Amino acid sequence: MNSDEGKQKNRKKQMANVSKPIFLASVIGCLALYVPLIIMQDEAQGLVNLVMDKVTYGLDWLFELVGFVSLAFSLWIVIGRFGSVKLGTRDDKPEFKDFTWVAMFFCAGIGAGAMYWACVEPLYYLSSPPFGIEPMSAAAREWASAYSFFHWGFTPWAIFSVPAIAFAYCYYNRRKFHFKASYACSGLLGKRAYGKVGIAIDVLVVIGMMGGFATSLAFVFPMISCIISEFFGIPDTLPLKIAVGLFFTCIYSWSCFKGLYSGIAKLSNINMVMFIAFVIYVFLVGPSSWILSYFSDSLGIMIQNFFRMSFYTDAVSRSGFPQNWTVFYWAWWLSWAIYIGLFMARISKGRTLRAFVLNMIVTAGGGTMLIFGIMGGYVQDLIFNKGMDLIGIMQSQGGPKAIYAILDILPGKTVIIPLFVLLLMIAQATGIDSGAYTMSNITSQEVGYNAEPKRWVRLFWSFFVYLATMSLILVGGMEVVKTSSILTCIPILVLQIFFIISVLRWLKEDFGVPKILVNDKIK
Repeated sequence: MNSDEGKQKNRKKQMANVSKPIFLASVIGCLALYVPLIIMQDEAQGLVNLVMDKVTYGLDWLFELVGFVSLAFSLWIVIGRFGSVKLGTRDDKPEFKDFTWVAMFFCAGIGAGAMYWACVEPLYYLSSPPFGIEPMSAAAREWASAYSFFHWGFTPWAIFSVPAIAFAYCYYNRRKFHFKASYACSGLLGKRAYGKVGIAIDVLVVIGMMGGFATSLAFVFPMISCIISEFFGIPDTLPLKIAVGLFFTCIYSWSCFKGLYSGIAKLSNINMVMFIAFVIYVFLVGPSSWILSYFSDSLGIMIQNFFRMSFYTDAVSRSGFPQNWTVFYWAWWLSWAIYIGLFMARISKGRTLRAFVLNMIVTAGGGTMLIFGIMGGYVQDLIFNKGMDLIGIMQSQGGPKAIYAILDILPGKTVIIPLFVLLLMIAQATGIDSGAYTMSNITSQEVGYNAEPKRWVRLFWSFFVYLATMSLILVGGMEVVKTSSILTCIPILVLQIFFIISVLRWLKEDFGVPKILVNDKIK
């Protein structure tokens, strides 16, 4: 056992010191990005629209290429000779039970945003479908859930898996006992990853993560406040949104304050059960048989057209569909990828790389598609068989109003709607608390397996997420929210390639070509 490893083993629930350069630079960078949005709201909207257009049309091909390469790399790990590599030593055992492990993967990766988009996204695709398809046509209906599956299924979770593999292998196998993005680039950058270049990487990662979290909550807070407003018959005002945000922030701050075992794991288990129960309920009260048939058809369309969808930029017609949706989603997933990668690595000791990646892509990705398939099928039944004008409600009153209209028609709505709000809060809390915990890791020194960030640092980042979210809500508009995600993730777009190269170099150094396989196991 080397000295670093011995030090790590002997550490008992120590509180890591703050890394002042990373912490201060991250705070200044986040303030520089979000404070002007609050102070100069009118001027910010015009600039946001201009930047959004330049980035999405100029870098659309790069976002899509990185997404596809991430999936190819992840599949190579699963089916290749390195899949049997164990994260840790031969004697290391998994730390969490399988259900809790899967639940933390699933809940950290989707949050309440999944429930928002599972209801709303099909409405956009029906009214403005891709490939020049006629709105509200049979073809538009077929593509509606197929594109939801594409945007929330295999590729997004592969984007998450790339940094997850890099962090896990760096920590458990290369014995670099720090959960920092810079360390995961050391296979490519060498010693520069531990100096000023590494500090710059970690600062950019924190800013990118903040953009991803703020983007997610900027959809969730208005949705929750709208549902509360409609249910109790009170005005949906800005103070209500602020109050909802503060209450919600207290929930995930408490979980983050309690730490990984006492807070985050327990919330994930509760959330997983609630997700399953709600989706099964909608499935049972809806046209169950038709939903299954529609799910199968949509899945087939996505698989058949997967390469077309992966590289679709619509460079000739310039409808803006891939830029507004695929590029936005890949940017959003990239902004979450560092946090999810660090968090998944932290909870996956003793698992093989194959099990690690399969849990992300198949279990979590497949489960997400199932949610979208059931909710998307139910929404289409309401529109085409029940005569509800959900698209009109969304276009005139916004997505949250359309979601309330969907909930309002469910049997037992007086019970279901409050439970749905609780589900949203717990769902998003499991993601944001993990994220605040991860940002605390990055901005601290020597955070390892038995050491945690100081509690005040965890609380600080929890409430900073709230500040960034409210700045986006104050400026208003979906384009502002989307732009926050896209701009803050651009450095992470480059890091995604750094991670892949680092892992490939490490695997080559550790195993080489001649000693790789003996009876399909790495020796």
